Amino acid sequence: MSNVAPDSMALHDAARARSVLLIDDDHEFRSAIGNYLALNGLRVILASGPEDLRDVEVDWTHCVIVLDLQLGGIDGIDVMRSLREATDAPIILMTGHRISELDRVIGLELGADDYLVKPFGPRELLARIRVLGRRHDELCSIREAQANRPISENDETDSLTMKRVYRFGEWELDRRSRVLKDPSARVVKLTKGDFALLVAFLDAPGRPLTREYLLNATRIHEDVYDRSVDVQILRLRRRFDKGSVDGLSGRDIIRTDRGAGYVFTLDVTF
Repeated sequence: MSNVAPDSMALHDAARARSVLLIDDDHEFRSAIGNYLALNGLRVILASGPEDLRDVEVDWTHCVIVLDLQLGGIDGIDVMRSLREATDAPIILMTGHRISELDRVIGLELGADDYLVKPFGPRELLARIRVLGRRHDELCSIREAQANRPISENDETDSLTMKRVYRFGEWELDRRSRVLKDPSARVVKLTKGDFALLVAFLDAPGRPLTREYLLNATRIHEDVYDRSVDVQILRLRRRFDKGSVDGLSGRDIIRTDRGAGYVFTLDVTF
């Protein structure tokens, strides 16, 4: 695999200093995939498990994580949970054919962005790394622009965009800081997908939104994983379940409208 020539996108990736953290306990596989990615302009960090990361400095801003769910005696889901707490860098899970769909869904619920089933071609992995990397770059650029953009007191539209706080039920979402607070004023952690999906609902309360609309509005996974919207909604409902104090469940707040899509049932004010 190390003899494969880099394709036409390699220089572009190198220019952006894209890095890949590849975590897999199979030395032969890890080396072969790592060599291929390096030949295609990526900075590759290899690890057999979480213990290898203790003395490694990673620039998460331009990093994509590729993680195997089976790491010998270590549960890859636990490793992914720890990584997600440390960074919002994109995570691609690798699974064997004997791993159940439940494990893959749990991984996506906990914040993974995509998954691949072994065996797969290295070119497919490279393509997915690039898609997720570009998307993460765009998100980071938007965040930086929003953080540094001056707010004009005379510009009502700009003020609403930058300072808008959604209130629904006893919940509150600050759009600028991306902070969600439950009815007890506790901060509820949101992934970038959770935030995008929630804003799509808050901008259209009481209206049935189709899966296609939500997919386009949030750009979650695009067509990489066709159940991604359903998984994301399941995750968001669980966020509401944990913070509920009025008896409303996540399913009550985000209702399934069979044949039409999903409806956000709470009134929204600003």
